[in-house]
Amino acid sequence: MKIVIGSESFPPNISGVSTAAEILARNLAAAGHQVFVFAPSVSLSNSIEDDTRGYKVFRLKSIENPFRKGFRVSILPGQSVREELARINPDIVHLEDPTSICSSLLKYARKKSIPVVVTNHFNLDYLISYLKLLQPFEKQTRQILKHYLARFYNRCDKVICPTETVKTHLLEWGVTTPIVAISNGVDLARFFSFSSLTKIRSKYRLPTKSLVLYLGRIDKDKNMEVLIRSIPIVIKSSNAKFVIAGSGDELENLKKLAAELDVLKRIIWTGRIERDSSNLEQLYQAASVFVIPSKIETQSIVTMEAMAAGLPVVGANGGALPELICDSENGFLFDPESESDLAKKLLIILKNDKLRQQMSKSSLEKIAGHELGLSLEKTLKIYDQVIKNKNAKN
Repeated sequence: MKIVIGSESFPPNISGVSTAAEILARNLAAAGHQVFVFAPSVSLSNSIEDDTRGYKVFRLKSIENPFRKGFRVSILPGQSVREELARINPDIVHLEDPTSICSSLLKYARKKSIPVVVTNHFNLDYLISYLKLLQPFEKQTRQILKHYLARFYNRCDKVICPTETVKTHLLEWGVTTPIVAISNGVDLARFFSFSSLTKIRSKYRLPTKSLVLYLGRIDKDKNMEVLIRSIPIVIKSSNAKFVIAGSGDELENLKKLAAELDVLKRIIWTGRIERDSSNLEQLYQAASVFVIPSKIETQSIVTMEAMAAGLPVVGANGGALPELICDSENGFLFDPESESDLAKKLLIILKNDKLRQQMSKSSLEKIAGHELGLSLEKTLKIYDQVIKNKNAKN
């Protein structure tokens, strides 16, 4: 099958969309399909990458994203998209967002009767968090975004979303195209296959006990300040250390806040962890508990990875996290506005080894249904279905 994937965010970008799109492309290629990714370049010119993982990436000319530092937006990709799609003649197009590149892919696909599937990875709170100038007009902005997104998705043949929570939102926006919830999936074997942790502990000077891990982007929408403010409360009655693994616009602000609260010595800042590095799974395996403060997650790949490594999770009671975290079973949900509630939940796990082991077992049981291969199988069935439906109509 010839499959085109479009995404305005793709590696080396760090984001949930980028990660999901790359995992999809890599695994579809590994399954024997011809995969072509359309994503922004890092300059005002087009380029083509033949990736060693088996798929081809068309990089389209772009400019810096004015709303999001470090990201880029393609400019006038229409002609390039038309020319390349005409050469590829794909069986299906899979869109990962409703922005510039994907709009051009959708327009061409509709004209040529090529089936189109789109995945929704975000909610409106996430989008609005990056549209700072429009925040005084939040109500109006929400309505405009709902109308735009519903109109875009209703031009596609199928909508995929990672959770039932997101599916409910899409229906509220007015999406009438059939919607199916398919987990982003996680490579269970990778994160539960334990190796020696001697090197990772030596590299970052990690303790063997009472280690709290956050891994992911460090941006405003991740609500990281509540985590930093919880640390003084936790260390009053625990010798816990905290690993904050990642990078982003809020990193320096968080370090300043940690200095003001006099907790810098309790935090290990690793910087960005590459997705294909063994440091990724080893950090999970070295931790005692994983924390995810974001209240707007549509699923959370890092939370699934933590669960696959057998970690209890303390997560914000918001977004789709309650679909992964069952309170008092494989972790706790906390009030995302309360550092004291977060600290309380972390301490319960850190001070009770038996409970932590029970929650670890529960995480492994709950994540079993999110195996990456199962998600890929469901996605391929969707492809087959929409292709058959399109052929029947034609």
